[in-house]
Amino acid sequence: MNLIRSLFAWPLLARELIERAARRRTYAGRVAYGLVLYALFFLALRRVVESASGDPTGMAVLGVGRGLFEQLVTLQIWGVFLFQPALMAGGITYEKERDSLSLLLLTGMSPGKVLIEKYLAGLLPMATLLLLALPLGAITMGYGGVSPQLLAAGACVVVGAWLMSGAFALLCSAWCRTSIGATLVAYLAGAVLLLAPAVVYSAFGRYILWGADLRNVEIPGWVWACWPREVFTRVVAALDEVTMSAASDAAFRWALMAGHTWEHSWPLLAVASVCLLLARIVIVRRTVVPARRISTVRAQRPPGRVLRWWRRFWPVHDDLPKDDPIEWRESGRSVLGRRGRFHFLTLMLAGLVFATSAVLLGLYPKTAGPERLHHFAVVAGTAAVLILVVRSVGAVLSEHSNQTLDILLTTPLGADEIVKEKARALSRYWMLFALILGIIFAMQGWSEYEHVRANMFWRQLGQYWCVGAIALAVYPPLVIWVSLLFALLLRRRARAIIITLAVFGVWHLAPLFVLDLAMDDWRSNPRGLWISLLSPLGILDANEHDKLAHFATNTLHAGGMITKTGEPWAPVAYNFGFYLLLGRLARGLCLRFADRLMRR
Repeated sequence: MNLIRSLFAWPLLARELIERAARRRTYAGRVAYGLVLYALFFLALRRVVESASGDPTGMAVLGVGRGLFEQLVTLQIWGVFLFQPALMAGGITYEKERDSLSLLLLTGMSPGKVLIEKYLAGLLPMATLLLLALPLGAITMGYGGVSPQLLAAGACVVVGAWLMSGAFALLCSAWCRTSIGATLVAYLAGAVLLLAPAVVYSAFGRYILWGADLRNVEIPGWVWACWPREVFTRVVAALDEVTMSAASDAAFRWALMAGHTWEHSWPLLAVASVCLLLARIVIVRRTVVPARRISTVRAQRPPGRVLRWWRRFWPVHDDLPKDDPIEWRESGRSVLGRRGRFHFLTLMLAGLVFATSAVLLGLYPKTAGPERLHHFAVVAGTAAVLILVVRSVGAVLSEHSNQTLDILLTTPLGADEIVKEKARALSRYWMLFALILGIIFAMQGWSEYEHVRANMFWRQLGQYWCVGAIALAVYPPLVIWVSLLFALLLRRRARAIIITLAVFGVWHLAPLFVLDLAMDDWRSNPRGLWISLLSPLGILDANEHDKLAHFATNTLHAGGMITKTGEPWAPVAYNFGFYLLLGRLARGLCLRFADRLMRR
């Protein structure tokens, strides 16, 4: 009897669910997720209905439900990848930060049971979000083209992605010391693992990533076996063959649907099982992990002969605080703090980025080189925003966790000067990422000039480079000061980082994503181009697609369109002027209310 009670008793799960139910942000997150999901779905539905409005019988909309359902599955998969790591990654690190994980392991609960209960506690909140798509699935069936078998297959693929993402985030939570580190590793390492098979195959086999010529190319199944969207595509193709071969036998179709779904979805479940097994192995070993400390013996080791010879030509200058003690203190903490290390890492990363860009440009076809560098710039830019946000928020809120804020506020420096010097210490990261992205933009513009745009002259190339250079000068300070503002408003570091990243994600991606769903060719529509400037990426997108001159258009009475090619400076000036003022506004608010917010 005691064994049965212990098997069916879930005290940790009950505690986690009660705590989540008591938080207001749980319900606010559900409402926000539902509003975003329904808004995006109905934008896609409106676009489909408008495309069929030319048919007076209304029959053109029949059969479009399949395309809507595929878009719904895609939205759900991206929703899982965006929300599930945030819901799961803090499960075990929360216990480590409170120093209660060792107490949990001292109770009668085994480490495996602790993991299972934490796993279920992180999955159930996401399940409530996924269930919001059930009415939308019914709508897609009403438009035709969606069979019950297809509906069940899509649900199975989403569930597989849900279990895999949650298991990997739980593994990150078992390994890392802090919730912030677990969340960042869950997102970054998760993206790397999903793309790793394709990168390996591209490096040692045939290039199959962005901009590749895939005509008559058979890609091995293992390359995209863990990419849920590709898994769903293969399941749909298998179901089409089943429908054509056995259109009258429903039981046979259900059996074949189950077989094909399992055939293509089992890698997702296998990855989830491996992650849970690894989490069970590391949870005890990583229960109490001390922070890394620099070995003083190694730091005081005398320099070698080569290093002494090098210092004759490039002597070491001691970085003393002088008039900026907070900046000196913050720079000493960071990876790029010492001047020699900063120069070394900058040259090493710049060379690596240049070599990678050259390889991407040299692949066949060369006309797809700018597209490859575009995706490379997206990866580098995402990493830059992520690191700037984490470092900016941590620069302020680490004083709370280290209990050194009161000491700083007793110094002669004012709170505004402290914040100003902390922002100045982040300029090294700004310079590093500006150099990396500048190399990519320069080579991308040269590739456009050389291989893609036949009518591109040096003036257009200079315009292309100028827009990228201005973006690298305006956007990083905006990211830093907005992050500092959120850090001052929100006293918890994990919450501030997650909220700031969510704000930047929605701000950068939502306008362009909505335009893609709502308008067929918004890049040729002046109204769509001006709306795209609501995102900081809008001007960069217009620059890459050579649409800067299309912001100003006149319509003739005959119905033709004349483009004013002499005013590409207008959207550039309006866009960067607005975001420059926005950055200055965030800076002014930080400095104006720094004393009040830091003394709370």
